[in-house]
Amino acid sequence: MTAVWIIIIVSALILAQAAYYGRRGLKNVVYTRSFGSERVFAGEKVELVETITNNKLLPVPWVRVESRISAHLRFKRQENLGIAMDRFHKSLFYLGSYMKITRRHEITCLHRGYYDCGLVSLVAGDLMGLAHDRRDVSCMARLYVYPAILRPDELPDSALKWQGEVSVRRWILPDPILVSGIREYRSGDPQKDVHWFATARTGRLQVKMRDYTVSPRTLLALNCQIDDKLFSWMEPSQAEFIENGVSLCASLAAWCIENGIDVGFMTNGASKLAENEEISIEPRCSEAQLEKILEALALLVIKMRVGMHTLLDRQIEAGLSGMDIVIVSAYWSQTLELRAAQLRRMNNSVTYMPIKRMPERQTEERTAHA
Repeated sequence: MTAVWIIIIVSALILAQAAYYGRRGLKNVVYTRSFGSERVFAGEKVELVETITNNKLLPVPWVRVESRISAHLRFKRQENLGIAMDRFHKSLFYLGSYMKITRRHEITCLHRGYYDCGLVSLVAGDLMGLAHDRRDVSCMARLYVYPAILRPDELPDSALKWQGEVSVRRWILPDPILVSGIREYRSGDPQKDVHWFATARTGRLQVKMRDYTVSPRTLLALNCQIDDKLFSWMEPSQAEFIENGVSLCASLAAWCIENGIDVGFMTNGASKLAENEEISIEPRCSEAQLEKILEALALLVIKMRVGMHTLLDRQIEAGLSGMDIVIVSAYWSQTLELRAAQLRRMNNSVTYMPIKRMPERQTEERTAHA
């Protein structure tokens, strides 16, 4: 008879604790997660810090934290962390009375992009696994992974040639607006530079002395169209090829800022946060401007929103002038050449920079030089 009562009492306790943890297992349980840095470069490591606190007297036998994280964020294997298919991550905790646990996970960022890892599911259960309590939690765990900045020896020849030409043009091209003084006419001076007032005053033909351009303005234009006749879906290998152009744009933007050159950016691709909005950044020269361009590249979705010729038509209609335009594209066509010629007639320089596959190396070894 005593054994029967023991069984009844134990069974009642088991059912009672199951009922409690099934309804209130997550009561006063607080979970947060965040990245050690919100902005890193592809190939760099970042720390994901998760904290869970039990703010009540009763312990929680187990709490499982489930979340979906991109395969491009590679976790270093650790205890109490389960990874399924490189996408689904589960952390298991035991929470004692008023206990707080903090775990740090080292992550290698394999690919540029924008990653929102803030949505997690908490599941708590009783000792026997008979019942569980579930709750979704939203955390501020967002990560911008910038494209890797290429070293000079990794840049294609076309990029190195363009950098050299820009460096030379900065000092040898006279600025059509800036006038540094007046001198006597010399054979070969253009008639438009004649200073008629000074000529009348001195009785000798005088011309304006032009100052030199010291702050050129560059506009990087990335084409997310793999072919002039392909307007829709791209194969994964084709999209990955365009990624070389993304990294090239990041590298050219960093070089421009480092050398005191105003640089802007535009693309016919889409933004992950606003796919229908045009990505266009006016030329500026500052660290904040570089950050703005890199953020746009992190958010970029390799998806053609409009044709590249349409993007150039909009610049022509806006009367774009005095710009050094660099078109980073996987191809060049008669359609693009016609637009380039028109932009050149509007006092712009236009350079076609073909996208080429960069020298391969391990992503983990890639170093960023912003």
